[in-house]
Amino acid sequence: VFDLGIISPFLCLPVAYLTKSTIYGNTPIEGMKKYVNDVKYQGLLLKYYKIWFPAQCLTFGVVPEHLRIVFIACVSFFWLILLSSITATPMENAVNEESS
Repeated sequence: VFDLGIISPFLCLPVAYLTKSTIYGNTPIEGMKKYVNDVKYQGLLLKYYKIWFPAQCLTFGVVPEHLRIVFIACVSFFWLILLSSITATPMENAVNEESS
């Protein structure tokens, strides 16, 4: 619960957006704006919870110990594909704010 509720939305995901923003030559503020936009309009955290909450429950409740790393790696692979597609979409509210 601590990982899903605190660490990821307030540390891991924002750091990923800040890193991508820096790599692409944008400011950290633009990276945080993109993160907030994706949370609000792309359902980023909802998608994160839909994938990782069941994955964690299965990992520690059903998956045998010797297969846990493989299982988490597979889930992580598909999560990164989804995260990449979300972060690649343009900001939806940017057009609305500029026209106001």
